[in-house]
Parts: sequence; C-alpha cells; structure tokens
Amino acid sequence: MKEIKVGVRELLETVFLPQDLNAKNQSSSRGTDGTEGHQFLTGKRPEGYRREVAVKFCHDSGDYRLIVQGRADGLFEESGMLIVEEIKTTYLNLADVVLDESGVHAAQLKLYMYFFAENEQLPAAGRLTYLNLDTLEEKSFTVPYSATECSGLFERMAEAFLTALRNRDRWVTIRNQSLQALEFPFSDRRLGQDELMDLAALAIDQERDLIAEAATGIGKTIAVLFPALKRLSAGDRYDQIFFLTAKTAGKEIVRKTIASAMEQGLRLRTVFIEAKERVCLSPGNRCHPAACAYLARYYDKVRELLPMLLAEELILPEAVAEAGRAAEACPFELTLDLTLHADLIVCDYNYVFDPRVFLKRFFMPGAKGRFLFLVDEAHNLVTRGREMYSATMSRSDLAALLNETGTDGGMAQACEAVDQFFGGWRNEMEQEQRPGVQMARLPEMLPPSLERLLDRTQKLLPGIPFGPSQDRVLEHYYKIAGFARIVTMINEHYALYVKKEDADEVLHLQCLNPGPLLRKRLDFSSSTLFFSATLSPFGYFQELLGAEPDALNARLTSPFPQENRLYLHIPGVDTRYRARAASVGQVAQCVIDMAEAHRGNYLAFFPSYAYLRETEPYIKAMAGGRIAVYTQRPSMTERQKEEFIRRVTANVPERSNLGLAVLGGLFGEAVDLPGEKLIGVLIVGPGLPGLSDEQELIRMYFDERNGNGFFYAYLVPGLIRVIQSAGRVFRTPDDKGVVLLVDDRLADERYIELLPPDWFMPGRPFSNKEYLTALADFWKN
Repeated sequence: MKEIKVGVRELLETVFLPQDLNAKNQSSSRGTDGTEGHQFLTGKRPEGYRREVAVKFCHDSGDYRLIVQGRADGLFEESGMLIVEEIKTTYLNLADVVLDESGVHAAQLKLYMYFFAENEQLPAAGRLTYLNLDTLEEKSFTVPYSATECSGLFERMAEAFLTALRNRDRWVTIRNQSLQALEFPFSDRRLGQDELMDLAALAIDQERDLIAEAATGIGKTIAVLFPALKRLSAGDRYDQIFFLTAKTAGKEIVRKTIASAMEQGLRLRTVFIEAKERVCLSPGNRCHPAACAYLARYYDKVRELLPMLLAEELILPEAVAEAGRAAEACPFELTLDLTLHADLIVCDYNYVFDPRVFLKRFFMPGAKGRFLFLVDEAHNLVTRGREMYSATMSRSDLAALLNETGTDGGMAQACEAVDQFFGGWRNEMEQEQRPGVQMARLPEMLPPSLERLLDRTQKLLPGIPFGPSQDRVLEHYYKIAGFARIVTMINEHYALYVKKEDADEVLHLQCLNPGPLLRKRLDFSSSTLFFSATLSPFGYFQELLGAEPDALNARLTSPFPQENRLYLHIPGVDTRYRARAASVGQVAQCVIDMAEAHRGNYLAFFPSYAYLRETEPYIKAMAGGRIAVYTQRPSMTERQKEEFIRRVTANVPERSNLGLAVLGGLFGEAVDLPGEKLIGVLIVGPGLPGLSDEQELIRMYFDERNGNGFFYAYLVPGLIRVIQSAGRVFRTPDDKGVVLLVDDRLADERYIELLPPDWFMPGRPFSNKEYLTALADFWKN
C-alpha cells in the first residue's frame, strides 16, 4: 500500500475551486498582517486554549494510505466537548460577512472537526471567526458538528484526490513503458554526441551539475534530452523535466525531437509555455474576470479542457490557444494548469528564475515537486540572471503613484517617507557635484517604508473605481512591488547606487554576480545540465551560473571535417573607437573581398549600429551590382527579421548576397542557416561590451574579488558574441564556409586562448595578411 501525504489545503482544492480566476493583488505585508492578526486574536483567548495545533489523519483506500496533515488555528475543551476554531483575517466590513455553510472556510473547519473528533474520540463543535485587520474587531459563527456530514465531505474530497492520483499512476506506467523501449530517434549519431550523452547520464546518475560546451552541429539538444527522458522512467530522482531556453529556435528543436520520438512510440506529455503577451486573446484588457471574459468562470471551463488537451500529449501553444478561444478560457492560465500534469515543460528561463514571474506552483518553499533542469544556450543565463535580479525605482515612480491615488488614506505620508531618501541623495550629488551616489547598503528605514507604501496602496485599491484609474494605480504599484522584492534579495554581490537621469533621480539595485541567487532555484533540481556552444572558461561559468563546486565539465569540439572550415584573422586593422574613421574603408574592403572570393550568401557583423552605419555606404559603393546588400535595422519586427533572412539566403546565380548585422543581436545566435544558405561570416572587432557605468561596476567588483575584472566584464562576454556569430556558418557535416575576424586585438594571446581550439588548423596560419590567397585556395578545393 502506497503512502501519500497531503495537506488540508491541497485536499480542499480538489473540490473547492473558485469560479473565476482572479489575480491576487497582495503585497508581502498583507501576509504579515494576517499572521499578526492570528497572533493577536489567539493571544486574547483564555488559559487552556491551544494554538496552531497539528493534526494528522490516516485514511486507507485499499491501494493507498492517505495521510492528511494540517494545523488548526485553535483548540480547547468546553464541558467535555472539543471546540475547534478556524480564524480568517479580512479587510471587509464585518457587517457584510455572513456564514456560508457550503463554502471553503466552513469546509476547512468541518475537516478539522472530523479529524480531531475521530482521533480524540470526543464530541466536537466548530467556531469560524473573522478578524478585521483595520479595526481588530472579530465576528464568530458556530458551526455544529455532524459526523455523517463531515465524514461524507472528507470521503468526497479523498475520493476526488485519489482518483486523480490513480489516473496519474496509470499514465506514468504507460509513459515509463514507452521510455524504457525508446531508442535513439535518429538513424545516425554525430561525432561527440555519444560522449555528451554519457556525460549527461553520469551527471544525472550522480546528481551533479554539468557544464558542457559542445560545438555547433553536435546535436546538443537530443544528446542531453535523450538520457534525461530514459532516466525519467526510473522515477527515483525527478518526476518532471524543465527544458529552459531563451530562444524560439530552441523550443522548435525540442518540438521536432519529441515529435520524431513519438513516431517511434514515445508517450510523453510535453507542454510549451509562451509569454503571456504572445498568447493573450484579449490584448489591452486587464487580467481580471470583470475585464476579461477568458478569466470569468475559468475553473468551470478548465475541468473539461484539461483532459481534452492532455490527450494530445505533445501540447503545442497553437492547440491551447484554439481550445481557449473556443471555450473562452485564458490560454496562458490553461497552459500553466497543464504544466501540473506535464512530464516535460519547455519554457523561458524566467519561469524558473525570475522572482517576479517564476512558477510559484513548483518553486515555493516546501513545494513537493522533484525536477531536472536542462538549460539550453546557457551562456545567456549570466546576462539574463543579472537582469532578473536587478531593479530600479525612480523619484518619478513615487510621484506617478501619488498622482493616481491622491493623498488620502495615509498615501501622502507613505510616499514622503520613501521620497525623503531621494531628497537626501539629490542634496549629496549637488553638494559634491557628482552625477551619482554609490552606497554599501540601503538606508535601514527604506525597506519598511516601501512595505508601508505598498500596504497603503493595497488598502486604497477597493475604493478606486474599477477600470483605467485602477489599472494605472496597479501599474505603478507592481513596479514598486517588484523593486521591493529585489530589496529583500540584496547580498554582497550587488552594486547599490543613485543616478541623476534627465530631471529624475533613479535608485539602482544592480546584480553583479547572479550565481548565488540562481543557485537557490537550482537547488530545486536533482541536477542541472548547462549546455551551449560557448561555455568556456569553465570557472567563469561555474561561478556566474551558480553551478555546484563538483560540477562536471566538458569541451567537445566540432564534429565536422576541418578541411571544410576556414578561420582567418586579417591583421593590420584597428577597429577601436578612436580609429574608427580610419578603419571603415579597410573593413569595407575586407567585407567585399570575402563576398567576391566565392559566390554565395554572407553575413558581416559589426560591434554597433553606429559602426555599421558608417561602413555601410563604403560597402554599397564597392559592391556595385555584383553583391546585393541588406542591412539590419534597430527594433525589427518578427516579419522584418524573416524578410531579412529570406533575402540574405536567397539563391541568386549571378551575384552574392550580403547581410550587414550587429554583433550579439538578432542574427548572431539561434539562427539556423545550413548548407548554402550561409557560406561565410566576417566579424568586426572582439565584441567587447560598450563602456558604461553598469559594465564598469562589474569590472570593479571582479577586480576586487579575483583580480580579473576586465576578463569577467568585457573579454569573455565579447568573445562569446564572436564565437556565436561564427557558429551560424557550420550547421551540418556537409557545410563548407569561411569565418573572417577583423581587429588587431584578436591576435593577442589573451583573446586567442579563449577561441575554440578547432579554429586553429596545423599548417594553416590563423593570422594571415595574404587572406585573399587563402580564400582563393580554400574555395578551389
């Protein structure tokens, strides 16, 4: 007989779900208020009153022993009878609070009465008490005990819970049988793929992290996913796999891989989470059942939709959107509910790591889930981690909030309590004639002042008319609440500073090293497999990704024939900012030389839009009619991006196509252009991030930490961009192409040692003034 532990609240949710899906606009202070309210009320109770009384109740059903655990707010005896008290805190006027005998509050009390009466073998009664947190007044209702009613209520909930459990067990049996029979879904394995699969399997078996750098073309996705799926059937380490990817292309590879395996008999429930904005069927409307029909009566609709969609197994966003549109149910929330039943969840990093939007159903303290994380293109998680754990708040944010709420209800005082800090910082900047102030720690009274401001705003919300006015208040509230959440996470790996920006003052909480905060979420996973074409040097990524000290690491070189790949550094060109005016003509000539050496499709990557714009006229003048030139523009839409790729990769017999793009931008990563779609790339400069206050703070932090500030802040991030852009050329074993590097710094040993070793071929000079001859010889063979 299997033992299953379940909390009272979880048991209640099998039967008592609200009709509507209502966003809960609650600050952390509200939870604190509720706890303090309970303590206040129970503190007034007489001697002999027991507070927070734990209870355990066992129920045998033949195949399962259900162990229900909970904690009653209060318990006391009166005339030989057990009185069980359940306390609910509220801001509602108590005159409007009535007893709903069939509601969830009464049901919770009835469960506790039943458990205590059965365990103690004493008659019982219940008291449901509401406490108004503003007035501290209380209102109580007596709930009589009926053994028949309460046992029937429990039996109904237990049966619903166990039915869902049995259904899940049946599915897991079917899934595991298919996983155990699953063969590698592709007919051949590429060089290096077996090694990566073995490493992934070893990391999973030993519950260790893996940092695997595998060159483009090895087939990284299936190499980590296949052993992860095979071991899912064992059920001894994890129940769900999260495949985390920042790119649409990464999701598409997973979709194709799972679809291919399903053709061979795989049974797996796979769910893809898209951004809420992308799947919203009611854009412009607030996420609230009064404003959006797709949230009204949501739980009535979802009971029918979930089984229908789960039957698809490979559950694509398009199918969820179509079902949601037909049933008027929110596709985003529907997707989140589907994840509870999924074996494989494919989503962006933020649904695991971002403190503002992470999936609380999985990653709250005390959550029961067991997970495995597969992190695709993991080099991106460093920058994304810094972004997710950083925040800003400006003086104008406070003014905008106060302008919308008005000054009543303590709002003026609450805003002033926060604003005074900005006033002090401004005076300091003016007196010392500096554009900013850096501090070792935040003022001690700032965090509680922020919480009071959020609490005041919460209490005013019900009095603000529903609609645009309330929406504007919530917009400002959420901005400040997100900032306050990051305040609670500040550690020694942050830079805290105020900057004057235009006519405003802005307080920055800048995360410099996201590793320790990422680690807190990684601890939910039995092991984490990080993989990318750019995860060197190992120590850099081990620290900044939060990998464990005993993490495995590997660097797998390209499996493709070296004779099909030419990497050349063109010496004698200085692309630094101070030499830009003198270098644009040289760079333009190098670009034209590449495109004329062999007819085909090419990309040239520039360090910035400014450099691209300066060089573009030279390139077009030199190109004449022999080369068609297309240019990336800022803020391109998805359609414009697709059109750019279509033109650059078109097969035109009489000319070459040349795309001019920005290094580290839209076309430098996750663009798959196999075969003759792309045969050459030229990269201008070493890709170093631009000089900025933010980047300099990262440099100074690592200078102090390990003496390698330039290496951490500039050199490694820059060369990752270079290597990723170069990787666009070689996607399959048959691809033949060239990569040209233009900048004197790329001949420096510090830079060269970070480039992939297979870029250097014995007998072929890497840095070559006679690059035209080298190009001609390469294309002849």
